[in-house]
Amino acid sequence: MSIVKQLKRQGFPDSSTNWLALGPPGLGLRAGHLHEIVPAGTFHLGAAAGFALGLAAQLRRPGALIWVQQDMAGLEGGQPYGPGGALFGFDPRRLLLVRTATARDALWAMEESLRCPGIAAVIGELSGAGEAADLTATRRLNLAMQGHATLGLLLRQQPLRGTSACASRWIVRAARGRGDRFGGLGRAAFALTLEKNRHGPAGDFTLEWNDDERCFRAALPVAVAAPAADRPHRAA
Repeated sequence: MSIVKQLKRQGFPDSSTNWLALGPPGLGLRAGHLHEIVPAGTFHLGAAAGFALGLAAQLRRPGALIWVQQDMAGLEGGQPYGPGGALFGFDPRRLLLVRTATARDALWAMEESLRCPGIAAVIGELSGAGEAADLTATRRLNLAMQGHATLGLLLRQQPLRGTSACASRWIVRAARGRGDRFGGLGRAAFALTLEKNRHGPAGDFTLEWNDDERCFRAALPVAVAAPAADRPHRAA
């Protein structure tokens, strides 16, 4: 039996333009639903934003990427840098940055953007835990995507103490990636904890971004040099 048939029998979605596969069998997310991305800590904000951008770049659909950012979120975590999207194979000309004063304004801008059929993906970044994006607000965002294959991503800077209507919740940490053959920087790697997933398995995964294929792949183990056997112990 093929892997696709096995996944269908287990209730996983089959391959389609709305399904973003992320490496291991059955792991991925579906466009047309809202997904939540949270950094594991303050120092992982960049990794969470990079993971969100990678998901948008992997989406095989023409259209603009709308990044809605609350002002305070930009001050705390930095602003998206358009040319940096080229590292993910994403054309910076497709990126439109929307800045808002409050979280409620950001949610309104997200909802209006998700209703537009010409938009490929919408990323909404809120400061702190983004308490305004509660169960009611996230339900509204899901309703705005009905009938569209738009990818909706809610980027919180801290975990929310409460429930939401997001189809999945990803906790993102920066991981050590493999260097290139010259000893320089290699592929970006992400350590993910999938806490909630309505369309597949949950658990811990380590993925890396494949620049050539513009997609995520399961990361291979990183070799670490063993300590020298003749090195004396350091003094306390």
